[in-house]
Amino acid sequence: MKKTFLLALCLLAAACQQNSPSQWLQGDESTPTGTLLINLILPGSPSTKVMGTATDESAVNTLQIFVFKDISSSDPSQNIKETDKWSSDGSTTLTLNTYVGKKKVWALVNAPRLAFANEQELITHYSMLEENSATNLLMTGSTSIEVSEYNTAATVGAVTPAPIVVSHLGARISVRNVNVDYSGTSLEGCYFDVKEVYVLNAVNSVRLDGTSRTVSELGSSSNWYNLEAWNEGVPAGAKGILGDRGNLGISIGPTTGTQDLNRFFYVYPNVSTAENDNTEATASARLTRLILHGYVRGAAGRNQGDNAAHGEESFFCFDIPKSSSGASLERNHTYDIENITITMPGGISDSPANRPKFGKVSATVTVGEWGGHTTLTYEL
Repeated sequence: MKKTFLLALCLLAAACQQNSPSQWLQGDESTPTGTLLINLILPGSPSTKVMGTATDESAVNTLQIFVFKDISSSDPSQNIKETDKWSSDGSTTLTLNTYVGKKKVWALVNAPRLAFANEQELITHYSMLEENSATNLLMTGSTSIEVSEYNTAATVGAVTPAPIVVSHLGARISVRNVNVDYSGTSLEGCYFDVKEVYVLNAVNSVRLDGTSRTVSELGSSSNWYNLEAWNEGVPAGAKGILGDRGNLGISIGPTTGTQDLNRFFYVYPNVSTAENDNTEATASARLTRLILHGYVRGAAGRNQGDNAAHGEESFFCFDIPKSSSGASLERNHTYDIENITITMPGGISDSPANRPKFGKVSATVTVGEWGGHTTLTYEL
């Protein structure tokens, strides 16, 4: 009886050892290693201008690769980190050694150097908008892969290719052509001097897996930058991609025709839609907005003068994507305002009570280089 009981204990111990999560989660040191060859697939986008500065929106400045064991699709916390590797040489390829078997591989491009114990920690980590800049836009992507055995000395197997498609965490808002047509109105003969362009109601964070802040989370003011007003307290990095402030010195009128502002701004996704939009001071879901600020000058009876300081201040507010669409602002998507035609004065300030919103919009959607592209045309 004692021998039978002892045998049962031995069998139970062997079974536990064989199936112990702590052992196979940590990896078997005796397992031959494999080699991963990472190859990034970047969103193809041409060099553009952000506030007058040339930049490549798909530039890779830093790259960090995380390899997790692919144990559970329903509980990423079980997918513990096996290895990670950091590169700052601008390369889009990277080679690293890992154990054989099923893996979940993540690529973080242009992000701060980070540390995660498992996949759950990575996908739920929030990136802040100020981590981006005109020349350093964050991109992420992942892939599931089976790593094969590879041993150069024994000429066993081959390097496992791991192509990873990465996409921008943010969205781009661009402003191109602005035209003034005051003909037949009391403003005929006037000029519109553009002073500045900037973004209000910018959600300031998004998860590394691209998941946006929820409508409920947008009830916290800590998740917004420039909530209904420009805030000089916003981190410097965010200010650089949310606004072109000061006097741009661009004059548009009967003799100058259409002017190309060629301004680009970057924001994080916003799940707010027209249905839950508002302009109250208390934080809640609302649309991201672009403000065009300038001066009407040059005609009798309209505070005529020789410069913007003597003109009549005028603000125009544009909802992004647009107030009538019911759509949210998506990551890896461009919202390009190709044409604005001004036929009337704007609001007297950028406060919600005094800035009229304009909804006469003609929009077309085409496949763009960022994965999505919406063209907006405004006639005011």
